[in-house]
This record gives sequence, C-alpha cells and structure tokens, in this order.
Amino acid sequence: MFKRFGYHGTTMDALAAECELNKATFYHHYSNKVSLMSDILKWSHERIGQALFSIAYDEKLPAAERLALMSRKSKKLFQEGSIGCLMGVIAIDATYSVASLVPQIRDFMDDWSNALAFIFAAHMDEPHASAAARQTVADYEGAILLSRIYKDMSFFDRVAERSMNLVA
Repeated sequence: MFKRFGYHGTTMDALAAECELNKATFYHHYSNKVSLMSDILKWSHERIGQALFSIAYDEKLPAAERLALMSRKSKKLFQEGSIGCLMGVIAIDATYSVASLVPQIRDFMDDWSNALAFIFAAHMDEPHASAAARQTVADYEGAILLSRIYKDMSFFDRVAERSMNLVA
C-alpha cells in the first residue's frame, strides 16, 4: 500500500483493513505509521541487499557478469512490482515531511551505489567509479519511474546498457 499510495496516502485504517486486522490489533504491533515504515524500509533494504547488492562483491565472476546479473535481477524486482521501488516512493514523502526516515533511504541508496562502485572500480579509478555509480543509481530510479508511467521497460534496459558500457 505504501508503494502504491505513498506514505501520506496510506492510512493506518487502510493498512489494518488490508492486513485483515482490527485497528487496535494493528496498533498493538505498531504505535504509529513512522515505526511501521521504518521496519518496512529496514526489511526491504536487507532483502534487496541479499538478493541484489551482494552480487557485486562476488569476485568469482568478472565485473561485467556481476553487473549484468545485477541488472537482470533488479529489472525483475522492479518489473514485478516487488519491494524495489518502495524506497523511491517513500523518499519523496520523507524528504518533505518525515525526515526521520531519510537516513534509512540514504543508506539504501548508498549501499546500491557502493555495490555498483565496487564493480566499476575494476575498470576505472575510485573517484570515477563512485561518481558513475551514483549517476547509475539516479538513472535507475528515473528509469523505474518512467517505466511505470509509460509501461515501457526499455527505459530500464537503456540504463543497464549504459552501465554495461562502463565495464566493457
């Protein structure tokens, strides 16, 4: 629901109903929406870290193969409407009105960037690898948005292609 309606568009009443709980039971587990969102962000970060970011550090594979595998897996995550784009959706609301969530979102983006920088560092110096990684994360976030708006995953494919050119 958070991914679909954003932080402010999702109410505790709606969450309780979606989870088939009465509101009192829901509040027994989470005293407020911020604490729930914080746990969701933590869980999402951990899962994506395990499923996606960890690939970058598997030095048994060449850099290009790691990047290609990350690109394929991330596309699948985002295409299937999984937890992937939740960070971007919540980031917009958080930066304006729920500042306590911003560090978690920043940590996620930093981990994604660091994973990509680790791969890019096989082909360029560290400052350029870090800059390329941050730009690639920004490009992916934009591609996720445009892919959803236009129902066209080619935006995502073009970011993957550009990032692959960095390790070719």
